[in-house]
Amino acid sequence: MASSRESPVGSSAVDAATGRAERNGVYRDARAEYERIGVLRELNPIAAHLRERRFELGLTQEEVAKAAGTSHSAVSRLEKGTHIPHLSTLQRIAAVLDEELLVCFQRTVGGEVEREFAAVV
Repeated sequence: MASSRESPVGSSAVDAATGRAERNGVYRDARAEYERIGVLRELNPIAAHLRERRFELGLTQEEVAKAAGTSHSAVSRLEKGTHIPHLSTLQRIAAVLDEELLVCFQRTVGGEVEREFAAVV
């Protein structure tokens, strides 16, 4: 009988992923990038989201910066979580990433959280 870590076909998901990483450099690099994004998400969710979306689209920071009309260093600092850009810059970057930037106002009324979203235009 298989151990609790093994699937019915012989290996756990973790073991299978580890094996793929050992055999495939692209998979290994992607796995490492998603791990770094996960750590960043704890520090700065906006930076992590933008970095992850750029990675998913296969774009470089330089490509995003050029298309958004900003500098490569600004995108780099934003993705590191060390820079807070103007909303207009975030809006242009979001558009490059095929996303729409929304602003949310939140308040608690009688124990209930109320949120109102608006697109940045």
